[in-house]
Amino acid sequence: MSSGRAIEVTGGRNLVIRTVQKDRDVQQFYFDGVTKTIKSVKYNDRSFDIQNAGRSSNLQIWKTNARWFQLFRYQNSYIFNERGKHVEVQSNRDVENQNVALGNKNGGLNQQWEVVYADELVIEYKKGELNPDFGLYVEREFSVLTKMQSGRYMDVINHSVVIKTRNGNSSQKWYFDQKTKTVKSVMNKNKSWNIHNNGQNRDLSIHKTSGQWFQLFRYENEFFINQRGLVLTVENNRDVEGGNVITWKRAGGRNQRW
Repeated sequence: MSSGRAIEVTGGRNLVIRTVQKDRDVQQFYFDGVTKTIKSVKYNDRSFDIQNAGRSSNLQIWKTNARWFQLFRYQNSYIFNERGKHVEVQSNRDVENQNVALGNKNGGLNQQWEVVYADELVIEYKKGELNPDFGLYVEREFSVLTKMQSGRYMDVINHSVVIKTRNGNSSQKWYFDQKTKTVKSVMNKNKSWNIHNNGQNRDLSIHKTSGQWFQLFRYENEFFINQRGLVLTVENNRDVEGGNVITWKRAGGRNQRW
């Protein structure tokens, strides 16, 4: 279905579809070669199971017994039981928390599934969606204000990043680019936050986007944190017009909070 939601275990038993999240164990399953059943990673003593010993149209996970109502195969995008019941999104409703059930094969998208192995899962968040790994919404413009008393805005002067009084210019606006995983300048959309000199300098600048480690930052609990642990910092704790923004070890001060 268009959303690409994943099957998820809720309440330790029921199966629904929910937005995919990387490394979420209740969305992960594996095929057990001994019992020939599909088991839950979170509840590894339980397998896909047609409720009420096969006398229901509801799919759940239940204590593994390897009876016919727990035996499923995956073929040509369908997951089906040995007696022909196909796993489907109930009522063809592609919405969060919709129940997963079983039905006769009808060829609908609600009965078609893609198996993606956990170590190969790549999530591409869409415009307006939160990327939880980076703490930022995709392609949603934002400004960055220092938590120091002035509340000045992060700005650009000659490619250097500084703090300045709000002026409404595009140089004070930014957005998160999902493709490169970088924070880009609205003023110069081919340039991203960049630790100067390929990460060998403390200064923060904007530079042609490369997506390398010295351009990767996540926002977490008021800190912008680089992939190698450095955080964005107003240099020397100086809350002044044009104050330089650099990267530094995390100390927790207001000059590192945004």
